[in-house]
Amino acid sequence: MPSKKPTTSNAADLPHPILERKEKPDGSWREYPCTLVRREPGLAVVRFVMERGGAVFGTPIAIPPGSISFGYFWARRPYNLYRMKTVAGEVIAHRFDAVTDVRLGEEAIEYRDLILDWWAQPDGTLVEEDREEFEAALESGGLGAKDLARAHAAARQVFSRYRHIIDEAAAIERKLPAA
Repeated sequence: MPSKKPTTSNAADLPHPILERKEKPDGSWREYPCTLVRREPGLAVVRFVMERGGAVFGTPIAIPPGSISFGYFWARRPYNLYRMKTVAGEVIAHRFDAVTDVRLGEEAIEYRDLILDWWAQPDGTLVEEDREEFEAALESGGLGAKDLARAHAAARQVFSRYRHIIDEAAAIERKLPAA
């Protein structure tokens, strides 16, 4: 069920609860209750407390319980970004996800997951995740030609601009209200 038409929230309305809704290639949905901490035209930033840490996501990087994830969702970009930080505010890692059909609604941020993820470790190393699952979804028809093109666009942008994108998110984060 699509969310309402996107609107611009003014600073007095933030932060407030919002749902992150991810559609998987098999048509199933995953939902994460978050807090919307910034909204501007074409961008929403959410905060999510990872109570169980990396155990929830099966991450290749250890995420301690209680860590905070700031999710950056752009309406027109082929990826989203998560900045994962310790409770003390130290950056643990960044994860980029290939996505499409991003909708920035008032009650929910919705998107289709294109399976491929890239982790940017603090030392700058990029680690790709889920390539085999991505290839299997292409072969089975769970992902189509447009999805393949979108995932390739995400990969190109992440590999060529990931440091710039991370710096952009860090600058936005510095302007967020204290949590």
